[in-house]
Amino acid sequence: MPGTDQHEYDEDGHHDSEDCERCIEEQHAVTCSCTCGNCCEQLIVEVSMRDADREPRIAEKGKPLYDMVDGRREQIGYLLNGPSGACVLFDSSSRRCTIYETRPLVCRVYNCDDPQDDCEDVAP
Repeated sequence: MPGTDQHEYDEDGHHDSEDCERCIEEQHAVTCSCTCGNCCEQLIVEVSMRDADREPRIAEKGKPLYDMVDGRREQIGYLLNGPSGACVLFDSSSRRCTIYETRPLVCRVYNCDDPQDDCEDVAP
């Protein structure tokens, strides 16, 4: 697995910035003014192995996700939703992410300030 600071290449050595997590993060990461936490409680949070490399608590608390790759079962990431439905790394008391500085890519690019990703749409 490539390090978290490297770009990703396919089996032919080609780089596709649309599939490269580092490029996606560099080009699309957002900082939202909303801190309601509804996204952490209501959305399905599936994260990559790269996210777990960056933040070890993901592997500690997340549920492994698998897919068939070349005819064999391979771990592809983690599901972070717990029994209550909320992300296992969300502190419901403080309404804050416990790993905010190293949060997964899906969280870094989710923009609840954008009308298309409005946090009110995921409110209970």
